[in-house]
Amino acid sequence: MVGAEPVIKKHRWLSPVWLLPFIALLLAGGFLYQQYQSSGQLIRVNFEQGNGILPGKTQLRYQGVAIGVVQELALAEDGRKITVLAKIDSRARELMRKGTGFWLVSPKASLTEISGLDTLVSGNYINVMPGKESNPPDDEFDALDGPPPGYQAQGRTLHLSADSLGSVGIGAKLYFRGLEVGSVINTRLDEGDKQVVLDVVIEPRFEHLIKADTRFWNISGIKGNFSLAGVSVEAGSLSSILSGGIAFDSPSDSPQAERGQTFSLYKGLAEAARGERITLSVGDLPVKEGMPILYEGIEIGRVDPIRLTDHGREVSALISPEQAFRITQSSRLVWESVNLSLAGLEHGDRLLAGPAIRLDYVAGPRARTLLLSAEKAPSGQALTLKTDDLSGLSEGAPVWYKGLTVGNIRTLTLDASGNAQVKLTIEEPYKGLLNRARFYRAAPLQIQADLSGIKVETSPAASWLAGGIKLVQASQGPRIDLLYPDEQLALLGSPKAKAKTWWLTASQADGISLGTPVLYLGLQAGKVSQLKVREGEVRIGLEIDAIYAPLIGNQTQFWKKAAIDTHIGLDGVRIKAGNLATLLRGGIEFANSPATRGNGQLFEDREQAQALVRPLALIADRNPGLGAGSVIRYRGVNIGKIASVKLDPALGKVIFQAQLEAQYADRFLQSGASFTLVQAKLGFGGVANLDTLVKGSFIEAAPGQGASKQSFPLNESLQSGLMLTLKSPALNGLAVGSPLLFRKMVVGSVSQVALAPDGSEVRVKVQVEPEYAYLVRENSRFWNVSGVKADIGLTGGSIQVETLQSLVAGGIAFTTPEKNVGARVRSGQSFPLYEKADEEWLGWSPRLLP
Repeated sequence: MVGAEPVIKKHRWLSPVWLLPFIALLLAGGFLYQQYQSSGQLIRVNFEQGNGILPGKTQLRYQGVAIGVVQELALAEDGRKITVLAKIDSRARELMRKGTGFWLVSPKASLTEISGLDTLVSGNYINVMPGKESNPPDDEFDALDGPPPGYQAQGRTLHLSADSLGSVGIGAKLYFRGLEVGSVINTRLDEGDKQVVLDVVIEPRFEHLIKADTRFWNISGIKGNFSLAGVSVEAGSLSSILSGGIAFDSPSDSPQAERGQTFSLYKGLAEAARGERITLSVGDLPVKEGMPILYEGIEIGRVDPIRLTDHGREVSALISPEQAFRITQSSRLVWESVNLSLAGLEHGDRLLAGPAIRLDYVAGPRARTLLLSAEKAPSGQALTLKTDDLSGLSEGAPVWYKGLTVGNIRTLTLDASGNAQVKLTIEEPYKGLLNRARFYRAAPLQIQADLSGIKVETSPAASWLAGGIKLVQASQGPRIDLLYPDEQLALLGSPKAKAKTWWLTASQADGISLGTPVLYLGLQAGKVSQLKVREGEVRIGLEIDAIYAPLIGNQTQFWKKAAIDTHIGLDGVRIKAGNLATLLRGGIEFANSPATRGNGQLFEDREQAQALVRPLALIADRNPGLGAGSVIRYRGVNIGKIASVKLDPALGKVIFQAQLEAQYADRFLQSGASFTLVQAKLGFGGVANLDTLVKGSFIEAAPGQGASKQSFPLNESLQSGLMLTLKSPALNGLAVGSPLLFRKMVVGSVSQVALAPDGSEVRVKVQVEPEYAYLVRENSRFWNVSGVKADIGLTGGSIQVETLQSLVAGGIAFTTPEKNVGARVRSGQSFPLYEKADEEWLGWSPRLLP
């Protein structure tokens, strides 16, 4: 219709037809997305070698689920490794990030584990452990040699600290009472590089076993201990023996350990022993780590590793918990080591095992520190002895009473003043022996040789090495806490004993000086304190120590101690030297003889004292032919002999050291005694003493009467008769032995010729026989008739010879006037000796009556 209004209709801008292509597009996009998701991701993993990896077969697994497969193996760009191209499922792409680890799993069998057995059926596969979620994605990786530390570790991680790794390594098992409860997953050094740290994992079901006081120790290999007590072998399981292992133990009453706590890894079971730790004060004793602590022979603890600090050694020990109550303030620790002596072998089980520490338990309050002592705890009566010398004694040596051990020496000490002390312990059952007790040294073999004989005393064999002390009871008196040298001194001892001064006499002080030691059995018993000269003799004052003073009495004999004693005989040569003090200062020894009385004389040697002789010194200007062994006689009986001949120090006199038998000595060692040389005489006047040509010269003694004396002059002629001195300007042929003539008859002889002290004249001593002494009067005249007197002149001559004897030996003649003869003379008077006689004298013919 014209003119009709058009009808306007609105249409939709998109036709439904267009939905079809849109849907098709969505389907195509979904298909493409699906294809992308299913195509996966290619990655590169570099292995050291490709053994056991097969393209198209070897899978990549994560938590046991396959997430990819190996597509191809190729040589890496550096030519050193094998690159494995693997296709990862799209659902595992998120695992492919930096730090992800890959390693080949293959069958493995060893003594410690058997793993990868599933690969025997399915073949080898590559295990995957993703890296941290925060790490960026990556598509190239380096394979690991094996699973990383802590891989699939389920349970509690612990850290063990040790000085060295030893034979324990990654994979070593952790055992609790032989049951495997974990393993070592890593080993490393601590931050200071001073110790090794082992990371271990405990399975969840065993986490409750880890306590604050848990101890871990190494059980790798086999540990053994061989000693006299037996053989001890400590070993773990077979796998731990060959490849290492760790065991631990936990006290049931200990609290749970904190997270992250670090434990010590000990070397062995003994070192890791649980218990209570105490501190030991050991002094200088050679304590070592691991040394056992014993109670009644059973080990209850061990010494910890010893620490060295600025203050010295710090020593501690770990005591078994069930025995810790024995560590009290009254208990003692005693060093115990092997002791070999003649008494036997003590603690022989320690010979190979080494020293140990013994606990002497005494109930009391608990203690944290104990003193380790080298001596046994004293039990019984304790006492302290004073002594001059500790030589020959040792700590632990026994105390004997009649051969039975009744105590021992605890310690040898010096007090603040340097005085030696011996501390003893007498066992409880023998305390009663201390009443009137005396103590003396127990020498192995004591030989006491005195003037009465020889006494030999032996001690038990145990004292031969360690020394010892003997106890003896006196008949009366209190106990004396002194250590005497021998039994005799001990029995004579007195608590009130004081030093004693004793005087000796000697002909000379040869070898004796102030300070010279006085010895008894080789021990110094005193010293020379005074030296005096009186009446031609030396008086020697001795200061005897209080301990030896009771020995000095009327039966004591003293003799000189030679610095070097030499004996030469058919049996060989014996030389004995004294100590240094004797070599420098000489010495005096003494002994007692019940058979004799001491006379206060100092003998030259022991032989003189033992032979019961008395010393005598004879002094002469020369030696007329006497020697050692020449006899001294009285009326034809031998009463002594010459012991030695020597010059005095000034070389002015000859000294004959002689010995007189004690039974005769008293009469001849007095003032007024005389000693005269007797020799054979041959001459024109006759012969005498022909027996001396065979037996040798001897000395004729005459007894005296007066004060005691030891030194006398040696006369070369008998002093009997009238002794006169004739003075002449010259000797004129006279000699000792020249005859003295009266009317050409021998009535005496010349006994001595000598110069006057000022050299102005010759003094001739003559001896007139006793029966002719009356012939000599105050007005007698003496003249020399030696040789031949001749008077020759122009008118003739005369030759005069008194006697043939005077011609040969010289001589002296004398006569007495007929009137005014004068009184008789005494010995010692002097007369002039004329060169020749006056004519008047020759005509005298007196009549003299005896």
